[in-house]
Amino acid sequence: MALLVYAAKFICGVLSEPSPAVEGPVEPGSYATAINIHNPNPREGVSFTKKAVLLFSANEKEEGFEVPKPPAKQMGAQLGPDFGMEIDGRDIRQELLSGQPVPAPVFIKGWVVIESQLPLDVVAVYTVRGPNGEVSIAIDRVPATPVQV
Repeated sequence: MALLVYAAKFICGVLSEPSPAVEGPVEPGSYATAINIHNPNPREGVSFTKKAVLLFSANEKEEGFEVPKPPAKQMGAQLGPDFGMEIDGRDIRQELLSGQPVPAPVFIKGWVVIESQLPLDVVAVYTVRGPNGEVSIAIDRVPATPVQV
């Protein structure tokens, strides 16, 4: 049996200007991510799981070069036929990363991983406001990776 795995990148929060000697994980700015999930099946509901992998938090000091990070607790979800839902920064912090010390205003980045036996439409929307107030938006369709279980 194949499991369809969708890994959507997230970048959320405000990253201020670092000292000139320190390179940040991204350029300074205010970042937001919204991951949209749609069940394209017109007659069948879909059950799936979702979890987050926190790769960087402005709360933590870097431990070293390329330190692997474990996923947070996996949670179940369901979408009825043609239903949709969104996972945004607040959902990632309050639901998917619950139990981990990540206060709301802190900059975080990582992955939201969605696993389903049926196909889903997964689209990530990224918004950033730069230090000068300019706003950019990007949309990324997240492909499924089939994994044998």
